[in-house]
Amino acid sequence: MKIAIIGTGVLGTGVGLTLRGKGHEVRCWNRTPANAEAVLQGGATLHATPAEAAEGCSHVILLVWNEEALRTVLEGEGGLLAAAQPGQVFIDMSTQLPATARDLAGRFAEAGALFVDAPVHGSRAEAHAGGLWIMAGASAEGWAAAEPLLQAVGASARHMGEVGAGCAAKLCGNHLVSTIVAALAESLALARKSGLDGHQLVDVWSESDFRSPIVEGAGRAMWDGDFDVSFHLRTMVKDTELIRNHAESLGVPVMLSNTVHELNKVAQNLGWGELNATAIFKLCELMAGIAPAPGAAGRA
Repeated sequence: MKIAIIGTGVLGTGVGLTLRGKGHEVRCWNRTPANAEAVLQGGATLHATPAEAAEGCSHVILLVWNEEALRTVLEGEGGLLAAAQPGQVFIDMSTQLPATARDLAGRFAEAGALFVDAPVHGSRAEAHAGGLWIMAGASAEGWAAAEPLLQAVGASARHMGEVGAGCAAKLCGNHLVSTIVAALAESLALARKSGLDGHQLVDVWSESDFRSPIVEGAGRAMWDGDFDVSFHLRTMVKDTELIRNHAESLGVPVMLSNTVHELNKVAQNLGWGELNATAIFKLCELMAGIAPAPGAAGRA
């Protein structure tokens, strides 16, 4: 297949390289061309506008940071909406509001194109390994057209319902992940001030009923001050705001997520937005009266 990747950041690069590894032709566009270097080295081609990248492609994958960026690649100069062709399949794998997905599906339908919202769980490692967990919202026709491609880049791909359902599922999952990471950070700050060995404590947690890859992986990284980015803290702030907005539209209280959102904003305002989302641990340390240990990786 000939596939366009619009947005070659952390996830877009991994998805593009996975598709190249499976023999697909990959065309790409990125706002900052230098950030496409890795996928270009893998055999993709770079184009001047989103529309040029999508020309002649059966599928177009969108992986952009927020709704503003999404609207720009769709509606701006050289945007995708004006150039969409009948039969093309546009797959938005970024995290957006369900209402945004439903609006865009209607607009692509006017051009005879299909739109699927298919956000993912997973980060850099999973994207590069073809191991993302994908939740799709689509019509029956859209799902049939998108599923083979989604299965090619994911460990799993599930049809959650009509357009918008994928976005809703992603926000529910991010609510869970964001609160787990914040609770883990608080627990480890308490452990540090209690004089415990964090690695030994994570070992116990990893053997217990509440064991999980997040607790083990993020817990050890927090304790070691390793905030190498697989998911930026600033992106967690963006996503918890989306959770709040979606929940508000349905009248659902999300008190835990709202608290985490505010904590993440404080951490971002302290200058840690470009670190991994686990950098909320630095804030928990400070609130506990502990100065983050000097010299450890990622603690700058």
